[in-house]
Amino acid sequence: MDNEISGNDFNACLAREYQDRATSEAYVDCNWVDTAAIVAKSRAAASGETVMPYDPATKGVLAEDLGELQDARARLLAALDAGRDSERACACAKAQRHYDGWVEQASDNKLGHGGSWLGGPGGPVQPERVEAEKAAFYESLTECETPPAPADWTIYFGFDKFNLTTEAQAVVDEIANTAGGRTLSVSGYTDTSGSAAYNQALGQRRAESVANALSAAGATVGDVSTYGESNLAVQTGDGVREPLNRRAVVTAE
Repeated sequence: MDNEISGNDFNACLAREYQDRATSEAYVDCNWVDTAAIVAKSRAAASGETVMPYDPATKGVLAEDLGELQDARARLLAALDAGRDSERACACAKAQRHYDGWVEQASDNKLGHGGSWLGGPGGPVQPERVEAEKAAFYESLTECETPPAPADWTIYFGFDKFNLTTEAQAVVDEIANTAGGRTLSVSGYTDTSGSAAYNQALGQRRAESVANALSAAGATVGDVSTYGESNLAVQTGDGVREPLNRRAVVTAE
């Protein structure tokens, strides 16, 4: 199967992963039964079907391997539920590909012990390939399970202003498009011009302005707070108009 598959959603990534796996199975392992099964999974994913990882209990693996494979599958399914529709979709697809590869290689080991999956002849015992697929699975699974570190965005304001400029609105739109389902917190800041009490209120108005714009763009907003003229981005004395201090900071939790 050599059709070009585009897109970065989970199914597109999974279809490409299976496509690559099928090529390896055909030209390295020369196992045409497994190749046909993997190609079928790739085509199903490419067409938008929900394709599940193999159930090792149906693949005739050695009894001593079954428990670990079942535990790993349960962990994978939980990770897929949380990560399929996230920015981690391709890492999750890679984890599913390598899990299936691990199951296939483990079933080859069973065949090498005199088994006969799908009526085929006994295959070679290849523990090094089992370990390679297992290691690749756990590496990809960790990426699938781990959300990216929280991100911060900064939006700047004019002197004594809390309205959003065109540039600020563009940043808001970018945040809403990239935050996914994460909850956003917004904090407002000012420079040191004016009284501390006035700046505390101005920082709150800036934070609320950004929070309202984010909500209007479809983002989920949690905490909205003000630091006023404390926590300056650029340290200045009192009464200084510093543009880099007139800001709101958005953090994805």
